[in-house]
Amino acid sequence: MYRGYTVENHFITTDDGYVLGVHRIPYGRDPSTRHLKRRPVFLQHGLLNSDADWLINPTDRALAFILADRGYDVWLGNARGNAYSKMHTTLDVDQEEFWDFSWDEMGYYDIPACIDYILNVTRTSKLVYIGHSMGTAIFWVAMITHPQLNAKIDVMIALAPAASVANVKSLVKHTAQFINPIEGFLRFIGTKAFLPNTDFHRQFRKIICERSLKVATACRNMIFLIAGADPSHFNLSSIPVINGHNPSGTSVRTVSQFAKSYNLGETFIRYDYGTEGNLKKYGQQKPPEYDLALVTAPVYLFWGENDLLTTPTDVAWLASKLPNLKASIRVDYPFFNHWDFLWSTKVNELLYDRVIPLLPAPYL
Repeated sequence: MYRGYTVENHFITTDDGYVLGVHRIPYGRDPSTRHLKRRPVFLQHGLLNSDADWLINPTDRALAFILADRGYDVWLGNARGNAYSKMHTTLDVDQEEFWDFSWDEMGYYDIPACIDYILNVTRTSKLVYIGHSMGTAIFWVAMITHPQLNAKIDVMIALAPAASVANVKSLVKHTAQFINPIEGFLRFIGTKAFLPNTDFHRQFRKIICERSLKVATACRNMIFLIAGADPSHFNLSSIPVINGHNPSGTSVRTVSQFAKSYNLGETFIRYDYGTEGNLKKYGQQKPPEYDLALVTAPVYLFWGENDLLTTPTDVAWLASKLPNLKASIRVDYPFFNHWDFLWSTKVNELLYDRVIPLLPAPYL
């Protein structure tokens, strides 16, 4: 039990051997409805995060709990390499080969495996998919590379949707031009996981962010430099909980892919291995683009005007490429940023109260 909810642990093995830790909240706190058949909803986190980000807010503002209490069967995904998905059928997490993946593999292997597993366990034919940031990018990849999956999606809700990142305004864009030497150096010194959520890293974040209100404010401001500032709707007291779960780790290549995508401009493209590597991997000098026209599932995009990572310009580009776009919806608050989709103190009024009416009925 967690906050009065029943929580299940599930382990899903992908076709390439990664074992993903997935959490399920099968029903809400009302025992009178537990016998009813429920529609599954799958929530997928973004870059360097985990499913904990759907649970950080208080219960009445955390999307996973809200959906469970509304009658949905809630499943929380964890991408390969984060704190809950560091197992493999043949590889050890300390082997370099374990970390040879980008979000290409997350989309090609992880998302299809999760969708099929959930539908099999729940004995349903479709599910609702809700993704945040990279959780949307890997959805596009899954639908493009496995077009049959589109028919298994009731509706896709994309929060801070990511595809092209050509117009990123975040501080992190200044590292993009140096990404090849940075990636090469990290590999040279034997870096495997990028910003993993280890005891050492948690203690380090605690020292620099939790000693006083002043340092907590400084850490919050660093988050704002990356994601966009919204001091009015950020709860400083949540810093210890956020630090306890973020970042949750990924591969160097996954982070590198976003930087390389920024350098390549308005496109949604596979990982760039360099000319020689691309010829070996793809049979051409440049990585191929993903064809977003193959994403035929119904999609709603929700975006924030003050999001420095998935900017309004990039969202508009994505909207122009999706053939079954139902709506592209601006959150009605000018300072809504990348993390407000998860942690805002006003997330219900500004976002979730608009999202939930778009979902099909919870009971089947």
